[in-house]
Amino acid sequence: MTSSVQRNEIERLKSEAETLRQIVSEQANNIREQKNELGDIEYKHNILLKKAEELQEKEQEYEHIRSELPKLKQELDDTRGEIAIQQRLEDETAQKVHQLNNELDDIEKKKTKIESKIEEHEEIEEKLQNVKDQFTDLKQELDDTKNEILIQQRFEDETARIVDKLKSDETTLKASIELLKIDKARLSPEGGEKGSAESKYRDLWQPVTFPELKPVEGDVDERALLKSTAEYIKGQKLKFPERVLNAFHTALKISDISPLVVLAGISGTGKSELPRRYAEGMGIHPVILAVQPRWDSPQDLFGFYNYLESRYKATELARAMVQFELYNSPTWPLPADWNYSRSDRMLLVLLDEMNLARVEYYFSEFLSRLETRRGINLDINEERAKAEIALEMGSLDEGEKPIRLFPGHNILFSGTMNEDETTQALSDKVLDRACVMRFGRPMHMSEQDDNQRATPNNNGLTFDQWKSFHKSTLSATNKDQVNSWINRLNDAMDRINRPFGHRVAQAIHAYVANYPDWVQNSIHLAMADQIEQRIMPKLRGVEVADADGPLRQIEAVIQECEDDLLLNAFKQGAASQQQIFIWRGLDRTEE
Repeated sequence: MTSSVQRNEIERLKSEAETLRQIVSEQANNIREQKNELGDIEYKHNILLKKAEELQEKEQEYEHIRSELPKLKQELDDTRGEIAIQQRLEDETAQKVHQLNNELDDIEKKKTKIESKIEEHEEIEEKLQNVKDQFTDLKQELDDTKNEILIQQRFEDETARIVDKLKSDETTLKASIELLKIDKARLSPEGGEKGSAESKYRDLWQPVTFPELKPVEGDVDERALLKSTAEYIKGQKLKFPERVLNAFHTALKISDISPLVVLAGISGTGKSELPRRYAEGMGIHPVILAVQPRWDSPQDLFGFYNYLESRYKATELARAMVQFELYNSPTWPLPADWNYSRSDRMLLVLLDEMNLARVEYYFSEFLSRLETRRGINLDINEERAKAEIALEMGSLDEGEKPIRLFPGHNILFSGTMNEDETTQALSDKVLDRACVMRFGRPMHMSEQDDNQRATPNNNGLTFDQWKSFHKSTLSATNKDQVNSWINRLNDAMDRINRPFGHRVAQAIHAYVANYPDWVQNSIHLAMADQIEQRIMPKLRGVEVADADGPLRQIEAVIQECEDDLLLNAFKQGAASQQQIFIWRGLDRTEE
């Protein structure tokens, strides 16, 4: 029984062992399958890793291609543009070739026509040569005739000048004869000597001979008078543009603040003729003083007391100022029959070639007196004395008063300057008190016409009529514009150490206010004149390289004044080869 149980147990164990063996076998199979699957997975994993690396390389390559894409696109666009340009060039070339072929055909046709006309041209040329020969002969005859006419005209002009001088000398001699007759009567035994005073002042009381000019009654139209003066000057065979005449006229009108008008430039540009003919046309009496190189004191202007002869040796200026005296003549010991006063008229004094001598030596003191006239009460003797000239009269007798001359506003002053190696330059003191008009060399020469010379104005301009031309202020709008220009100019001049003061600013205001208002764009033209007359002379010698900014600032103001001629002259002055600003003046004869 035990064996049976054991056998059953063995069978059971065998059965369980078989079952276990099967289970182990199945598990071994499963493990083998899983191992196979794991190998497949590892293989696939390796393949995936390899593909991942390839994919990364592809991505890098893609990124590179994407970064290169704009460049490739631009190259593509450039290539397309070049292709289009090349196509246009080919089209244009084809068109030009076609056009040239047509032109070539036309040229061939014209060539045929020209060749057919050459023979005709040769015949015409031969006839033309004959005409030229005849023209040359006629031109020579005409030139000979013109030379004869010019010689005759010069002879007539010289004759007229001599006649005018002889007439003037005759008038002067007649006046001297009358004075000598008066002196003879005074010194004759019947009349007796009337005292030393008459002998002392005899030379001073001798009048300057002026033509008799009839005053015009009532008001005088400034525009009409200036126009007739321009026509008279033109009738004197002189060529001064309206712009120059307006500038000279306006500069004289502001003599209360700018008492001197200087005409500078090379010789032969009409500097002396303009004041003289202006005066004759306007009905103003002129006095012309030829400045001498030896002048070195105010005595050369007014004269001096000769102690040996015990009498005053007066100059023509002093004698003229006696006639045009406004205030002091009642205090003078004038002869009873002296009646040469012209205090109601106008006098223009011309200092011809004023810089042959140092202007500061003989004229500076008098210039200060002229400037002093402004701002004093002319009705008060003590105030007026500040501007008067006291003549040296030696020792005065009891009760005798010194002779004092007041330079009234009825006396205008101008001067001429020839600029060469024999002359002196003007100081800043004179420049600040003067309007300097510089005459450039004529750009175009022309023969004068052969018309008869015009005659001077027979009407005399009175002092009251002259004063009626004066204007004192600008409108508010124009004043603001002028102030802006002045401030910008002064700022530029200050940066080159050549600023100007209130006197110059006030003179510019007065000039602009008194410029002929009937002239179009008068404010701009007047301001351009003042830049030309007051700023340009002060720029001479400025080193251009160190003053580029200020010069550009001045140039901008000139551009706003719309004066192209002045602007071009300014640019030429700043572009000199000497590297310094050179002011040569303007030739406005073509305006």
